[in-house]
Amino acid sequence: MKLNTKLTRVAVALAGLVTVALLSQLRAANQSRPAKIDRVSRMPNMPQPYAMRDWAQVTRDYLDLAFDFERRGQSLPLVSWLDESRKMVSLPSYVGGAHDPEAINYLGAVISGSQVGLDMRNYRGQDWVAMSTSFFNADEGVYVNALGGQTGKSFWYDILPNVLAFQLNSLYPGDSAQDQRALSVAEKWNQVSDALCDKSTSNQLPNFDHTGFRLSAMQPSEMGWIEPEAAAGIAWLEYMAWTRFKDPRFFRTADLAIRTLIERNAERSPLYEVLMPYGALAAVRMNCEQHRNYDVDKLLAFSFDPHGRPQARPGWGVIVGRWNGLDAAGLVGSTTDGEGYAFAMNTFQWAGALAPIARYDTRYAHDIGKWILNLANAARLFYPATFDADHQSSFAWSHAHDPKSVIAYEGVRKWKRGASTASADVSTTNGKLIKGSYASTRLRNESPPDMEVFEETASGKERFEHIWEVNVPEIADRWLIVDAKRIDGGHANNEFQFSLACQSDGPFKPVFSVSNSEPSHVAALPPEIGKRLYIKVASASPASEEARDQLAIDAMAVTYRDTIGPFAQGDAVVSFIDLIRDATVPIVLYRPPSPATDLGLYGSSHVGILGGIVRETNVQGILQLDLLKTDYFHDHALPTYLYYNPHATTESVEIDVGHELKDVYDAIADEVILRNVRGKVRFTMPEDAARVLVLAPAGGELRHDGNRTLIGEIVVRYAN
Repeated sequence: MKLNTKLTRVAVALAGLVTVALLSQLRAANQSRPAKIDRVSRMPNMPQPYAMRDWAQVTRDYLDLAFDFERRGQSLPLVSWLDESRKMVSLPSYVGGAHDPEAINYLGAVISGSQVGLDMRNYRGQDWVAMSTSFFNADEGVYVNALGGQTGKSFWYDILPNVLAFQLNSLYPGDSAQDQRALSVAEKWNQVSDALCDKSTSNQLPNFDHTGFRLSAMQPSEMGWIEPEAAAGIAWLEYMAWTRFKDPRFFRTADLAIRTLIERNAERSPLYEVLMPYGALAAVRMNCEQHRNYDVDKLLAFSFDPHGRPQARPGWGVIVGRWNGLDAAGLVGSTTDGEGYAFAMNTFQWAGALAPIARYDTRYAHDIGKWILNLANAARLFYPATFDADHQSSFAWSHAHDPKSVIAYEGVRKWKRGASTASADVSTTNGKLIKGSYASTRLRNESPPDMEVFEETASGKERFEHIWEVNVPEIADRWLIVDAKRIDGGHANNEFQFSLACQSDGPFKPVFSVSNSEPSHVAALPPEIGKRLYIKVASASPASEEARDQLAIDAMAVTYRDTIGPFAQGDAVVSFIDLIRDATVPIVLYRPPSPATDLGLYGSSHVGILGGIVRETNVQGILQLDLLKTDYFHDHALPTYLYYNPHATTESVEIDVGHELKDVYDAIADEVILRNVRGKVRFTMPEDAARVLVLAPAGGELRHDGNRTLIGEIVVRYAN
């Protein structure tokens, strides 16, 4: 039948008007949005260069390598049976490192496989989910990071294994024994929160300003630092437990933990390592599902924004900016340590914890979409294939044994740390060399020990002295570090005094003294030092025949910011000594060559978070982000995806809605934008805008109930 041309033109025109109206409405919804995550506004809309990896394939290839018992080569296989019972495996935290399995490594890998569609109850013929229970400490009633370990040394090391175990419990429901362990975990951390409540105050909020908590003694532990983000991890655990078990104790504990974070001074961030984003997610879910009114902006600021001293972890947060021509925005770690040091595990965990927030509060959708685009693009910087050999610490192993580049470095620095070591022993006075030479001071912690050792000689009124020569680059911010100890030979009140000069005959400037076996000593090089540095060590007073001390020097170097960057590495190959100058200058010494590498499985094992969440679309730079993948223990939900358009033009994006007829609902615009569609269809994305799309059965009733929008009986939007 021939269609009426005039009517067809009218229909097309009306459709065009509807499309324009919807686009205008979406633009208005996005443009009227306040800047909810301030740090994201400093990131590029479209990171450059754009080089997105297929994170789902990276995840599958990683597990194929990490869980292959038959793989052969240096430091391979990575996985092995712990003993002849074959009830648990061993997995190193670093390639070439000790095969002591860690929960944050093992559980992360099992979750990653699950996120990309692998059944980890029967992967390569093994039940990896069942083996995860090996980390449950029945005496303490919680999961611990080391097999047979105990709690108390660090909140995040104690809480994260339990967070991961809860995630596995959500991914593999129906196991009554696993449910009982989850219930025990919730009860134990509920007891910890109660034990930390200050009953003398009016609000009786728990105080998490401790290093950790020993469950065996029910007492907080102090190691010289605090990890107040424990409140965030406990808030998430307890709210997940409440959704699962409906025990009011767990709801109360989640509320107290979040209030502890909310009432904290905004200039004293609780962020320490990895738990803080879980508090933001718990808060936004409780706002939507339980009608709370927590300040999510503040919790996100704690998660993203670095702060100077005094903080639990000065300088930590989300990185912005370009590193030697490469956008590194979105990665997580120290923003100040050597001008930036990002870590793989933290970056992956941040994405998983915060992505679902866009589903519960669409006001954050634009910023979360933009941030994850930057993060997912920059995360390739953790992997060896991104760089040549000069820009990474463990190139040889990866090049030989990981051709798909799926084992990430523990981290990546904006700049490599250089090290100049002694080039000569210049002179020794009133002492003798009894072991080694200047070459023995180039590396730290050799095995067997390789040190340069001197002994004083009796000389009446003259002190022992020794001078070294070091060739150093003429750049700013050079730091001498010496790892040495005085071996007491009876020389009372003696110490070995170090001083610096630009000529061998001085004048020398004193910098520090070694009196016992103290932590490594550090001093900034004076600006007048040029290409030659002379280091002198001298006894404080002359020795006698009866009392002569020894000085043993394990390592000595001048550390500085190299011109190579970014540089992929970790803390395994380089000895991390300290951070100085407001946590901006990393003081390091190099370790001797060994089988250990900086390729960190414990970070790589979490890559499945990106593998589950991130998919590319037909438009480069517009990602499809699955908002349900890491939203554990959520209520009944329909497939929900976040899209962000980084381009300055409107784009037509393709989505596959499946074989059955669907309606496509946009939670930001609160409108059904496509009706009765199947297969691959297209929708429009305005410039610099976000959509949160829900795929619903066609013809479902759209209705509003208080703060909720429902299709049928399923919530598809919360009004905030």
